[in-house]
Amino acid sequence: MSTKPLSQHEIRIRAVQALYQLEMTPDETVEDAMVFALTNDDRLSSQELVDENPVAVKPKRKGPGTVYSFTPNREGGVTKQALGADIADVSPEPTVVIPAAAYILTDRFDDVHKPNLEFMMALVYGVRAKKSALDEKMTTYLAKNWSIKRLSPINRVILRLGAFEILFTETPRIVAINEAIELAKAFNDEKDAKFINAILNKIGE
Repeated sequence: MSTKPLSQHEIRIRAVQALYQLEMTPDETVEDAMVFALTNDDRLSSQELVDENPVAVKPKRKGPGTVYSFTPNREGGVTKQALGADIADVSPEPTVVIPAAAYILTDRFDDVHKPNLEFMMALVYGVRAKKSALDEKMTTYLAKNWSIKRLSPINRVILRLGAFEILFTETPRIVAINEAIELAKAFNDEKDAKFINAILNKIGE
């Protein structure tokens, strides 16, 4: 069976799927939405899982100084930071706190996938945490009398993800925009890709 890790683009696709699931099913938990997006993938579902049947898990207990936050970085991964570490070592970039329960993802799959799973968690939890700020920012660039709610759910999700990477991470602006364009083409069409490109370019100015 393949143990090749998913690419950063493939991880963004899974992040969009999880965020779309949460957009359409508000009662869904973030962890369940991410597990669904990942186990819906042939390559990942072929990996040996720790538990074949998803079950509720208790949050892992972490001692002082062992709770971590993650920040997407320019290399396409995440910067791991122990909360409570010396302030001189803390990145000035906003961090995304990952709830302990979310580690069901890294527990279920082979270790080769762990770095990218942490990247996915940073994106999904980051977009969720900054949702209001992202929507407010995007609204300023929509046509008059248009609102975020009038956009298709998938376009809302892709725009939020792209805007989050531009505004709150170290991902280069052009990379964030190009990734969002490719996501729009994958989930919608060229017209939607052009629309998303236009909005994110304005946000990135």
